[in-house]
Amino acid sequence: MKKITDYLKRNIDIILGLIFIFYFICLIFLSKLYFKYIFFILGIGFIIYHFVKDKLKKRRVFKYIKIVFISLISLLIITEVVIAFYPKRNAKECDYIIVLGALVDKNKPSKTLKDRLDAAIEYLNKNENDTYIVVSGGQGRGENISEAEAMKIYLVENNVDEKIIIKEDKSTTTEENFKNSKAIIENHSNRKIEDLKIKIVTTDFHSFRSSLMAKHNNLKNYTFYTSKSKYYLAPLNYFREFFAISYYIFIN
Repeated sequence: MKKITDYLKRNIDIILGLIFIFYFICLIFLSKLYFKYIFFILGIGFIIYHFVKDKLKKRRVFKYIKIVFISLISLLIITEVVIAFYPKRNAKECDYIIVLGALVDKNKPSKTLKDRLDAAIEYLNKNENDTYIVVSGGQGRGENISEAEAMKIYLVENNVDEKIIIKEDKSTTTEENFKNSKAIIENHSNRKIEDLKIKIVTTDFHSFRSSLMAKHNNLKNYTFYTSKSKYYLAPLNYFREFFAISYYIFIN
């Protein structure tokens, strides 16, 4: 047992490197996100570190590198815990639902977007109050129609009344999803957004950052009803979200 423990201590970096590279290879077939290459870079980095760490440890700068590394890992862990435990599913009634956009594959919702729409349909089936649903997302590169149009088509095909669907088809970012949806909702309801109960539908890992953006756009009384990440994409999505949150906080 001691030999195994010692072996793991000596080679944990190269083991992690190989795991990252293996996951990257899997992601080539599972995800179109370019962020997946970070796992390849990390894998190579850990493997290189394994072979140079003895030389690095002899240099004075190594202890400072170690402090920075430990600080970053601690920040990463804290952020991931917040993301993981942030409230994600609240079935209480609302006045408006906002479904945040995601990639459209030519004319059809991507798997991520389909999951969000299915969550919205599930919520509507549980609550038969008078609720309007705002589908939010413009047309991006490689998309033949806007995300909002693709969402509307999917909802109507799944027996959602077309009369309750409101399209917001100009936004290109999540921040714009909130900004443009807010304007549409206020115009449609003739009420301030802070006086309305809003349900935000997105993917589970995205709820915390979405909350930051919602507050930034003066949403007060909002809750989430999220779809679940696929388990094999969770490491990619949650790790990527750490950088997205850090960037959003930095620029705001």
